Amino acid sequence: MACHTSSFEISQDYGLSYLGYPSVIEGYSDATWITDKEDYASTSGWVYLLDRGTVSWASKKQICITDSIMAAAFVASVAASKEAEWLRNLLLEMPIWPKPMSPLSVHCDSKCTLSKVYSHVYNGKSRHIGLRHAYVHQLIKDGVITVDFVQSNENLTDPLTKGLARDLVLKTSRGMNLSPYL
Repeated sequence: MACHTSSFEISQDYGLSYLGYPSVIEGYSDATWITDKEDYASTSGWVYLLDRGTVSWASKKQICITDSIMAAAFVASVAASKEAEWLRNLLLEMPIWPKPMSPLSVHCDSKCTLSKVYSHVYNGKSRHIGLRHAYVHQLIKDGVITVDFVQSNENLTDPLTKGLARDLVLKTSRGMNLSPYL
């Protein structure tokens, strides 16, 4: 392989691999605040792994304007929570999936976001954030998800929300079980 390699060249010979019997599904969530100076939109991203193989991922602009990185990370965690609810419902329909099903873990690298997620009261003035708070809080209360902290350097969503050095992209790609074809 040449010294200068574009991300396309890196990814064209790679594929997702799944090993073993799927028993655990977990997610990662992240955001970058105001990535577009024209519309002031932040970027959300999530990745879901089924027994360490990626089954769902997204990176998209947020549809609401946030006033802090914490609010952007919170909006991203709510989007990831919606995906977790959908994946959980899908898995519950599969006869081979063990039941009862434990809550899906959503990992995020913002302690401020975690405190907001687990707060029983939303005291902000932004209605769009308040509605999202109620939604994610209900998912936690119903046992659909748990949200926990992960160090930023272990957050597999980073390449979906921000530009990273090649070695960090390769590290998170391995974490998503993306590997070269044999």
